[in-house]
Amino acid sequence: MTGNWAIYGEDQSLARKYVEAEQQKVNLLICVGEGGAFSLIIEAGIESISVVLKGGTLEEACEEADSFARGYFRDKAKLFEEIADRL
Repeated sequence: MTGNWAIYGEDQSLARKYVEAEQQKVNLLICVGEGGAFSLIIEAGIESISVVLKGGTLEEACEEADSFARGYFRDKAKLFEEIADRL
């Protein structure tokens, strides 16, 4: 386990993290893409995004994925606050 990431297999360096808050369920998945680069996939409800990570090791990729996901969801929260303020 790398920072709450469940690691599956060494060949594909696949890692998964699951977070639940109230009714919202979020899956984060790290997999190896083209050229051995790590990719992060975030699935949150009906929304899904994918980004290529710069980390060269699985541990670095997990740290970068956590940082990206935190920023992504904080930006979403700010957007919803702005919408609420305009109502």
